Amino acid sequence: MNYFTLFDMPVSLKVDQAALLKKYYVLSKRYHPDNFTLSDVASQEESEQMTAKINEAKKILDSPYRRLEYILRQQQIIFDDEKYTLPAMFLGAMMDINEELMELEVAQDEIRSAAVRKLIEAMEDDVYGEVSSLFERNELVLSAHESSVLKDYYYKKKYLQRIRERLN
Repeated sequence: MNYFTLFDMPVSLKVDQAALLKKYYVLSKRYHPDNFTLSDVASQEESEQMTAKINEAKKILDSPYRRLEYILRQQQIIFDDEKYTLPAMFLGAMMDINEELMELEVAQDEIRSAAVRKLIEAMEDDVYGEVSSLFERNELVLSAHESSVLKDYYYKKKYLQRIRERLN
């Protein structure tokens, strides 16, 4: 079941949070297991499964990064265990940041640590700038080029998140 369809929303990286929450409450109320206590076992199980799907869908649609990953998987743009090669220019910049992180592991330095954080934030801003217009569309219909750009963004963002976690 497609989560956008479940919530009566167009496939988009941009989600109306108020509409999402409103629909979540409507669906949660409709399928809440307490409404099915007197029903047959099959209806009770279906209610529990729907409740789990509704909660999972809300969690995914609520988060821009999870929503992006969900869309890319639904449209078969990314796959589990995919070996994606990021652009050499990006990897070169990441190598420099990784070297800084290794030096920080040896000798903690708050000033250098703050500088690396700022560098990561700047990289994240640059990477997002390449796709920001796609996050503003009310409905997402991607060309082959846009699919490629979003895939690249997804993997760059994932890489930067791992570096940020390592820094923390």
